[in-house]
Amino acid sequence: MGTTPDQLFDFDLTGPLTREQAEFIYTLGREAVIYALMILSAQGISDAVEKSAMTPSTPSGMIPVYEKPAASKRRKKPGAKVGHKGYYRPTPPVTHHQEHPPLTHCPDCGTPLGRPSERRTRVVEDIAEMEPVVTEHTIPRHWCPKCKKMVEPSVPDALPKATFGHRLVAFSAWLHYGLGATIAQIISVLGHHLQFMLSEGGLAAA
Repeated sequence: MGTTPDQLFDFDLTGPLTREQAEFIYTLGREAVIYALMILSAQGISDAVEKSAMTPSTPSGMIPVYEKPAASKRRKKPGAKVGHKGYYRPTPPVTHHQEHPPLTHCPDCGTPLGRPSERRTRVVEDIAEMEPVVTEHTIPRHWCPKCKKMVEPSVPDALPKATFGHRLVAFSAWLHYGLGATIAQIISVLGHHLQFMLSEGGLAAA
């Protein structure tokens, strides 16, 4: 069995070649040169296809790091200038809960404490604990004497024959097509953060 051209190269043909590497390939003869040109041509076509597949709407996570433009350096220090009035996020107009954490001993030295000398308020916003909302639809079915079949009203909360509602389907589609999240990542988000246990097959069928 003879030696193929690729077995004579001790360097990678998928990257840029140096002049010394090109001269070495030339010394191997006609077949080696043809083989090297075919490899380099195929690599160039592959790179061109990958670049052409990227559009302005391509999620950042799907673009290779080496294809992303260099991040621009911040020209000025963030925040308001010295002497300007500060801007703060407005306090939410609605407070859902009030907490009054007790303090009986000094957290630094352990000295017993009496009544508080003063009080201050601190507003904390967070995402509410979530759990799936399950709705059972009791659907009336009627016999239509004209159509000669059973008919029933449509369920507006989901697509026909679907067991998942519009909000879940739309949210999953946005994660996948809008942000470029994988099916496994979407299932992880639904399971850990929204308490919605779902398999890959179930999500694909949704």
